[in-house]
Amino acid sequence: MPWVELFVLFAVSHLVGDYVLQTDWQATHKRRGLGADAVARRALLSHVTTYTLAFVPALLWIADDLGAGALWVAALVAVPHVLQDDGRLVEWWMAHVKHAQMAAQPVAALALDQTLHIVALLALALVAGR
Repeated sequence: MPWVELFVLFAVSHLVGDYVLQTDWQATHKRRGLGADAVARRALLSHVTTYTLAFVPALLWIADDLGAGALWVAALVAVPHVLQDDGRLVEWWMAHVKHAQMAAQPVAALALDQTLHIVALLALALVAGR
């Protein structure tokens, strides 16, 4: 399947997973979910699970083209998302590149977060597509 078609499928799946299916509780508590806080970990992992499930229709659609590679695509959707949604990458970028605090510029932090997600999905589409 051409990479651009994959990217469209991934982008729509991303919007469903990150905005339609993510609960307010997950969004509020997922920060630093890769740390020791059990509540944050549960919020992050439950969000990434539902987020990845949002990709199932797209993965079924592309399964004929990718075969077992569709399972790799699922993993390459989930792993970067869990790392990005832990929040430390965005927090570091805001502090060291933008020289701003996330709390002071929540719109910039959200834009950065979504940009990282879209770039990761674009890279995945370029690798998995033709």
